[in-house]
Amino acid sequence: MSEQVGSAAEEAARLLSAVQEWARTRFDGEHLATGGAECQVCPVCQGIALLRQVKPETTEHLLDAVASFVAALKSAVAAPATAGGSSSRVEPIDIREG
Repeated sequence: MSEQVGSAAEEAARLLSAVQEWARTRFDGEHLATGGAECQVCPVCQGIALLRQVKPETTEHLLDAVASFVAALKSAVAAPATAGGSSSRVEPIDIREG
């Protein structure tokens, strides 16, 4: 692999380009975000057209936001297990006589 790894936004753009190229070869002869009349009603074409307009900086900010959201979820899920030593609210009661 001679290519340098870029930022998250650059890698997302590369991935989008690769998916577009795959789709062009896979759906040979069919439309794919060409801007034609059929693309105006196709949700796939509309999504691709939207992604083509997004700036790399926007993608990078969105990826940072997703990473922060995932970190917050992991923290929220892990917090109850570590706060009390046990994630269970059931307390065992010893009923032996003695």
